[in-house]
Amino acid sequence: MRWFAHQDIRSLHFLNATQFLGAMNDNVFKFLVIYLLINVQGDAASAKILSLAGAIYVIPFLLFSSAAGVLADRISKTKIIVLTRVFELVAMLFGLFAISLAWPFGCYFALFLMAMQSAIFGPSKYGIIPELVEHKMISRANSSITSMTYLAIILGTFFAAFLTDITNKNFGLASSFCVLIAAAGLATSLGIKRTEAGRSETKINPLFFYEIYKTVRFSLSTPHLVIAMFGSSFFLFLGSFLQLNIIPFGMQALHLSEVGGGYLFLAAAIGIALGARFAGRISKERVEPGLSAATGLCLALLLFLLAASSSLTIVIITLILLGISGGCFLIPFDSFIQTASSNHMRGQAIAAANFFSFFGVLLAAFAIYLFSDEWGFSAASGFGLMGAITLVVSLFLMGNLSVFFLPFLVNRILHKWQSLRISTPLPEGSSLLLFEGSSWWPCLLLFGFIPKLHLLFLNHYLARFPWFNGWISSFSILPSDPGVIQERIHKLLSRGERPLLFFCKDKDDPELLATFATLSLPIYKVKCSEEENKGNFLFFRKREFLITVSPQQ
Repeated sequence: MRWFAHQDIRSLHFLNATQFLGAMNDNVFKFLVIYLLINVQGDAASAKILSLAGAIYVIPFLLFSSAAGVLADRISKTKIIVLTRVFELVAMLFGLFAISLAWPFGCYFALFLMAMQSAIFGPSKYGIIPELVEHKMISRANSSITSMTYLAIILGTFFAAFLTDITNKNFGLASSFCVLIAAAGLATSLGIKRTEAGRSETKINPLFFYEIYKTVRFSLSTPHLVIAMFGSSFFLFLGSFLQLNIIPFGMQALHLSEVGGGYLFLAAAIGIALGARFAGRISKERVEPGLSAATGLCLALLLFLLAASSSLTIVIITLILLGISGGCFLIPFDSFIQTASSNHMRGQAIAAANFFSFFGVLLAAFAIYLFSDEWGFSAASGFGLMGAITLVVSLFLMGNLSVFFLPFLVNRILHKWQSLRISTPLPEGSSLLLFEGSSWWPCLLLFGFIPKLHLLFLNHYLARFPWFNGWISSFSILPSDPGVIQERIHKLLSRGERPLLFFCKDKDDPELLATFATLSLPIYKVKCSEEENKGNFLFFRKREFLITVSPQQ
C-alpha cells in the first residue's frame, strides 16, 4: 500500500475493509436466499428464483441511486457510510428471522433492504476516494477497492455454499454469519476519517428519472463521460448475467448441483480481482480508458469459448480469463468517471452510473428469464448470445473511445513490431498536417506521439456510408471535395483536435494541395521513410519508420 502516499491512507484501509465486508455480506445473504428457495421449491424453479432474486436485488439501486448521489454531494460521506452500516445490521437481523422461518416473502424483503443500503452506500463509497488519495493515485485506489470487492465476492459465494454444506442446509444457522459480518462492517466504518459536507444545493427529487436525465445531460458536456458510464454499466450487466447463468450452466453442461454451480463463479471472481490489480499496475499514474476498449473483444471471444465448453477444466480456465478481462475492462471506466466529473457533481455522476449499472443487472435477470423460459435456450446458448452482444458493444466502445484506444494500441501493443522515430520537432498549436505516402501504418503510429490526432482519408465510395464513416471517432472519410475538406478541418480545429490529411500517392489528386493555401493556419508536410529491418517479433518482421516534418512551401 505504499502507492497511497497521503495522510489519509489509514482511512482508505478502513474504507476498503468496510466495502469488503459489505460486498461479502451481499453475496452470502443473496445466495443463502437462493439456495433456501431452490431447496424448498425444487430444481425446476431455479431459473425463476434466480431471475426474481436478481430483480428484487436491483430495484433499490434504481429507486434510490439518484437520491443517494444528492446526499453524497450535500452530507459528509463518512456519516452516510456509518449510517448505512447500521442499516445493514438491522436488515440482517430481519433476514435471520425470515430465513429461520423459511418465509419466501420475508427473505425477498430482507434482500430488498440489503440492496437498499448498498444503493445508498455506493455514491459515498466511490465519491470519497478522491478525498482520501492524490489525483494521480485514483486508478490504483480503484484497483485496490475493486480487487478486494471481488475477493469479497469470491469469499461470499464460497461461504454461502460452504455454510449450506457444513450446516446440512440449516439456513437459519448459516444466516447468523451475515449478522456477524454486518457488525464487523459497522466497526470498520468508524475508522474512516470524517470528511466535510459537500456544497451542492441540489435537492432530492422524487422524480428520480428526471434527476438522472439532468445528470446525464450535464455529463454530455464532458467528453467521453457518458460513454464511460455506459461501459461501467455494461460490465455489471455482463457480470450479473454470468453470476446468474453459471448455476444452470453448471447443472446442464457439467452435471453439477446448484451449490456446485455456485462454486464456479469463484473462478470468474478470482479473475476479476487479478484483472483489477493488473489494470491498476498497467495504468500507473494515468486513467487508461483505452485498456477498457482493448479488453472488450477478449470478453466476447471468451464468452463464445465458454458457450462451447463442456470440460470442467476448460470452463474454470475460461472463467478466470473472463474475470481478468473484466477487471481490466471496469477499472479505467470507474476511474474516469471519478476524475472527469466535477467536484460538485461527482456524487450525482456516480449515482447516475450506478443507476444504469443496476438497470443492467435488472436486464441481466430479465435476459436469464427470456433466454431460458421464453425462448427455451440452454445456459450455454445464453453465453453465446451474450458473446454476440458483447462483440457489438466492444466495437462501439473502440470506435467512440478511439482517442484513448489508438494511443494505447500504439504505445502498448504495436510498438513491438512497428515503431516510429521522429527526426524533427512536431509543430505546436493549430495546424494542418499533410501526409503523402502509400502506407497508412505511420499515420496510425503517430497516435502515440500527437494528442487528439484526427486522421482524414479521401475515399468517394466509403464517404457515402455515414454509419461506417462515424464508427471510429478519430477517423473521417471524405470525398475529394475541397469545400467539404476545409469545412471538416475547421470543425476539428475548433474542438482542439489535430487534423492529419492522408494523401495516397497512387490515388489522390496532388492538385488538392493547392486548395489549402486559402486556409489561414500553418500547414506542415509529413514525410516518411522506412528504416532497415530491425529484427523480428514473434512471426512478424519488425519495422521502424522515420518521420520528418517541414512547413509547406
